Amino acid sequence: MDRGGVDWFSGPPAEAFARARASGRPVFLYWGASWCPPCNRIRAGAFARPDFAELAQSFVALHIDGDGPGAQQFAEQFRLRSYPTLVVFRPDGTEVTRLPCELAPKRFVETLALALDARYPVAQSLSAALSRERILSDDEWRLLSFYSWDTDEQQVLKNLDFAAALASMTRACTLPAAAVRLDWHALHAAAMGGKSGIDQRAAISRLCEALADPVTVCVQMDLVISHAVDMVCFLTESDTSARTEFAQAWAAALDMLEADQTLCVTDRLSVLRARVRMARLGAPGSGLEQHVRSRVAAALAGEMDAALRHALLNSAAGVLADAGMLDEAEALLEAELERSHSPFYFMHNLAAISKKRGDAVRAVNWYEQAWNRATGPATRLQWGATYLQGLGDFMPHDAGRIDRLSGQIVDALADMPDASCQRNRTQVQRIAAKLAVWRGDSKHAETLRQAASRIAS
Repeated sequence: MDRGGVDWFSGPPAEAFARARASGRPVFLYWGASWCPPCNRIRAGAFARPDFAELAQSFVALHIDGDGPGAQQFAEQFRLRSYPTLVVFRPDGTEVTRLPCELAPKRFVETLALALDARYPVAQSLSAALSRERILSDDEWRLLSFYSWDTDEQQVLKNLDFAAALASMTRACTLPAAAVRLDWHALHAAAMGGKSGIDQRAAISRLCEALADPVTVCVQMDLVISHAVDMVCFLTESDTSARTEFAQAWAAALDMLEADQTLCVTDRLSVLRARVRMARLGAPGSGLEQHVRSRVAAALAGEMDAALRHALLNSAAGVLADAGMLDEAEALLEAELERSHSPFYFMHNLAAISKKRGDAVRAVNWYEQAWNRATGPATRLQWGATYLQGLGDFMPHDAGRIDRLSGQIVDALADMPDASCQRNRTQVQRIAAKLAVWRGDSKHAETLRQAASRIAS
């Protein structure tokens, strides 16, 4: 992969680390897949920037494609799972940090530059922050606040209570901007973990203060988008004035972001999608449907890079579907199938739309088409598992289809030396769980169930 003048190394990772040791340069590892919308977003955004290309002269750029030979084994070695995962290593192989893909492109490059020059790995900074054994530098707090907790894979957190650790860091943090971000992470972790004992009024007050500040909203752009619904639902009760007021405050921050012309077009569509969801929670929604329609049309007008178009199409279809404009979302996706480099990904989106309509037959047919068009061993296993799940959920009596698909997956597993590794293992576990409760009669399904159970164990 060569984008923006960056020479990405895609051979065996051991060779990349040998180059790093010999040259004294750190390694920046990008783990992704061609069909993954966030991967396409970062390729078209941060990776295509001139300042990224300039910075790349100081590190070894390592790309591991999830469908490449031995990729899932490498993923197990480096604890990689979600696409994309972005990791910085020292020349000696010590992991420094993991970066969130959702950052605005310019901020991503700035944070990567911090990581490349970091004195301490994030794991050591976290330990010091929790033990209070020393005072952390501002840059250490910045890297902690911009750590990719979603892709940690227990590298830094180990067995720590996530929400409690983040709350402790928030209290210790001496850099105000980092403290705000850590506080948001802590509250979101509490929300996802169903934690009780949160002072909801105090939390809402802190969040509303941040949401009213344009500078903070810009810095926290990724969290303003991704945490919106979870935070409002966690901190307020449905059908209350508190929820309506909080949703309105969050919507105002989203409106501020959407009007920011410095944001890339994919991020502005993501902002709009969050704004649509806020309308369901009590934020103003008048005229939103027409606004969505015009924004989507403007975003997709003209020629553009294939990676950017893939990311944009995914966001555009998502915001249309969330706004209840299912016919338009479906038409947009269907029109893209023949020009897309990963049509099978959009077929899953079409299946989701069919499920929203209650059309199980059409949903399963889309799963089947996606399976038939999918490419790459890990991708095909994932798409096969999803198709099998759909058949089991919606057409459990179609033993012929289940038998045929099971035989195809058995053949695929026979050619996969890394079937028990990372993402592949997750898909095998899905298959084993579904077939364990299926009550149909199929020789191939029974063979697959036994093979999947053996691999999963």
